[in-house]
Amino acid sequence: MQIIKNNSYLIIIVVLCIVFTMVGINKMEQEVAYQNVTVSEGDTLWNYSIQYANNVPTDKWIKEIVKLNQLSSTEIQVGKELRIPIKTPQFNQNEVATNTTGDKE
Repeated sequence: MQIIKNNSYLIIIVVLCIVFTMVGINKMEQEVAYQNVTVSEGDTLWNYSIQYANNVPTDKWIKEIVKLNQLSSTEIQVGKELRIPIKTPQFNQNEVATNTTGDKE
């Protein structure tokens, strides 16, 4: 118990570091970048969803695009520029290098 009392400031610093790290990782996972796309002949929101939606259901992704671009319907016009959300690369904990020198694959 005496060790905790004598080093309480150190324990507080460690706890704060852990909390801020967890908050930072959570925020990084939620970041979204945007790309502007000019609509060409034959383009549809459905086709864009196949290209850009990743794991988001098509109907949900299209509703997000309609709202984001303040469209009155799902019809898009040739030459119009659309703002499309592009998810930033996720940090996958399973892809962290764990091999050490001498490990064989």
